[in-house]
Amino acid sequence: MRSSVLVFLLAGWAGAAVADESGFNEETFEYYASIIRQLQETHSRLIDNCAKKAIAKMDGDMKAEVERETSQPVGQAIREVCRRMVKGIASGAVTYEIYRAWYDTPEGNVRIPDYQ
Repeated sequence: MRSSVLVFLLAGWAGAAVADESGFNEETFEYYASIIRQLQETHSRLIDNCAKKAIAKMDGDMKAEVERETSQPVGQAIREVCRRMVKGIASGAVTYEIYRAWYDTPEGNVRIPDYQ
């Protein structure tokens, strides 16, 4: 799910982002992060597209797991991940290192802080 969220987040705006199973490298992350930082008016659309596309790719078991782990409806939980990622990248607080720590820890032990 982690690679899907970031691919949808970045590809939702740029259309050309492609990540393999290893996620984005630093150069690609920084390229798209610079776009997110510059175009604040696109944040709502990025968040919405990220959530819609991520949820569409999830099967029933994954949706149930997200709801179980977050105690929230899947749509709300995924939208919150997308929102935190966009706002964190836009503020400069989510760096490539933070993204890699989050991406590389599928157990959910790395949380994206809430950057308003």
